[in-house]
Amino acid sequence: MEVEFPLHFMRKGERGRVVGIRWREEDVEQRLVEMGFEKGMRFEVVDYDAERGITLRIADRELTLVPWLAPVIYATEEPPE
Repeated sequence: MEVEFPLHFMRKGERGRVVGIRWREEDVEQRLVEMGFEKGMRFEVVDYDAERGITLRIADRELTLVPWLAPVIYATEEPPE
C-alpha cells in the first residue's frame, strides 16, 4: 500500500515519486507539470527550508519551489536504492 502525502512532509535526502497535484487553478497545475511534476516522475529532496522553499532534483535539473506550493504537490516515498 502506497501512502500519499504533501511534498512539504519530505526532508533533505529523501526520494519520492509524484502522485498528483491538488490545485483548483488549471494554469498553476499546468505550469507545475511543465516544470516536471508529472504523475510518476521521480525526484530527490536536495534541500528544505520552511522560509525559502524546497529544492528538488527532478529529471536532470534542480529547482526550488516557494513554500506555499509544496503542500499542493502530492508524493509517495521511494525506498532507498
